[in-house]
Amino acid sequence: MVLRVKLLVIFSLFCFVGSTFAQSWTLLPTTNNPSPRRNASAVHDPSQNRMIVFGGVDATGNKNDVWSLNLSTLAWTTITPSTGNVPAPRFSHNAMIDSSSNRMLIWSGQGSALYNDVWSFNFADSSWIELWANGNISGAPLTRYGTGAIYDAARSRLVNYAGFTSSGRFQDTWYFETDSIVWREQTKTLSPGLRCLHSVCFAPDLRKMIMYGGQRSGPLDDIWALDVDSFEWSDLAPASKPSARYFASVIYSGNGNVIMFGGQTAIGPSGELWLFSLTNNMWQPLNGGTTKPSPRQGHTSVHVPSTNRMIVFGGTDGNLFNETWEFNAATATVEENGGFPFDFFLEQNFPNPFNPSTRIRYNLPNTAFTSLRVFDILGREVAVLVNHEQARGIQDIIFDAASLPVGVYFYKLRQGLYVETKKMLFMK
Repeated sequence: MVLRVKLLVIFSLFCFVGSTFAQSWTLLPTTNNPSPRRNASAVHDPSQNRMIVFGGVDATGNKNDVWSLNLSTLAWTTITPSTGNVPAPRFSHNAMIDSSSNRMLIWSGQGSALYNDVWSFNFADSSWIELWANGNISGAPLTRYGTGAIYDAARSRLVNYAGFTSSGRFQDTWYFETDSIVWREQTKTLSPGLRCLHSVCFAPDLRKMIMYGGQRSGPLDDIWALDVDSFEWSDLAPASKPSARYFASVIYSGNGNVIMFGGQTAIGPSGELWLFSLTNNMWQPLNGGTTKPSPRQGHTSVHVPSTNRMIVFGGTDGNLFNETWEFNAATATVEENGGFPFDFFLEQNFPNPFNPSTRIRYNLPNTAFTSLRVFDILGREVAVLVNHEQARGIQDIIFDAASLPVGVYFYKLRQGLYVETKKMLFMK
């Protein structure tokens, strides 16, 4: 029996090349870090291979500082202008790269007020220019935060969807022409609906803005594509999807692949990493290895095309972060198996410690009889969560320990030859 299990593991390692085994996170050893913060925004500047971060909220309040991370030396440097006109401190705004003009564009956000101003940060001399003044006027979007915006360099347009305004959540689509300095509304009958705090990225090769999740009366889990030429929305409606969330981050890594990390779910911040294939219209969870970012929301991410890396900075789980992580997106591919990884894996429950309920997530490589049982520290069975045939793919189970005493528990997942056990802590 032991030999058979070993052969099965070896077969998996050699035959399923490109599965989740190869994917990895790296905590970058950066120096001179910015203050820990959430809800900042960032772009990748390809001309100098650096990540530029603007604003957010730290322990002292709203920020309007600008930081540069050299992705070769891994040193952070403040490039905040000491003179000249600057945007007001803010969070939950949008940052976009305009490589053709060697600048970063900033739009919207919240600080001492809601904003609908547009600013340009010149990389050559680290100076700000206000392109559109803040204020509610006819012919422009209302002031707002928690928006989703991209920059379409081919047409010199900032494209935005929705956000939270002084009149509540909206479902409007606008673009801002950076050459003629004018807003134009393109709201159509079909749209993703009222929301804020959603995540967007741009697939320039497909001419699509991809929008995921957000918040309405609670977290959302839908994913949509906007044709940035016709301004028609398409509900992608995949058969399976991650749990609903907002304040996640998404990047477009090319070849029709969108990568999403973290976010605030109904039960707390997430540390999950997912890939969505626009080609196959499928979500796939990605296992980033044993060393990975802790669950968080309100972080900011950029994509580095030259190395196909996702760079993640900051965020919060109740405590603010200022660490920088890198994920090798080149290894993130969808397997030809219905959108689910071949691996059998059992994730750490979340939250942990918990009170009184927690979520247990796992992946099954086959459709077969499955058991998920909970034991106390003395090895006594206290709960049977699953004891029947389950379909292959991602499974989510909620364990409620309200009737049990506080303490250490173990949960064991079994399907055929696959067995895995993890420890969890119930605290009040």
